[in-house]
Amino acid sequence: MATAKNILIVLLVLVLGFFILSNPKPIENTRVITKIDTLVKDTTIYKYKKGKDIPFVVFDTLIFTESVHDTAYIVKDYKEIKQYTDTLRIDTAQYVYIHDTISQNKILGRGYGGHFVQKTITIRNDIYHKPKNELFLGLIGDYRRFDERLGVGVGIIYKKQKEGYTFNYTTNHISVGLYKKLF
Repeated sequence: MATAKNILIVLLVLVLGFFILSNPKPIENTRVITKIDTLVKDTTIYKYKKGKDIPFVVFDTLIFTESVHDTAYIVKDYKEIKQYTDTLRIDTAQYVYIHDTISQNKILGRGYGGHFVQKTITIRNDIYHKPKNELFLGLIGDYRRFDERLGVGVGIIYKKQKEGYTFNYTTNHISVGLYKKLF
């Protein structure tokens, strides 16, 4: 019982020594992941106004004498209800349009609307750091050939950036190891 207690004390002293003697350096190899998300907001607007609500100003009166029309043509043209449409394109996906309905030299109604696309671009940088020091605990099984004994035990691995330390204890043996990173 005393030897198991001594082995456990030595094990704890070794693990604490590894932590104390380790030289924590800033991590040079960090990984930055940039994620770009584009959100598109699609908006369509429709509005309508009656003719009485639209202000107007008479600039000038033109009289054409070159062509002669009879009274029936003038009255028919005056009484017709005509619709005029105009579309203004801002770019390939956005536009504004106006619909005017005119009769008897008055605007009966005006409708206007548009289709607008608003893009929102979000750029997010995620920085991931590699861990500086790691401690692993595991189970070990071993087999000795010369006396055909099966052993079971525990192992501890302390890993730093460039090296690793191991300590294994089984019912057959005790082992201590040091590993260095080659490339």
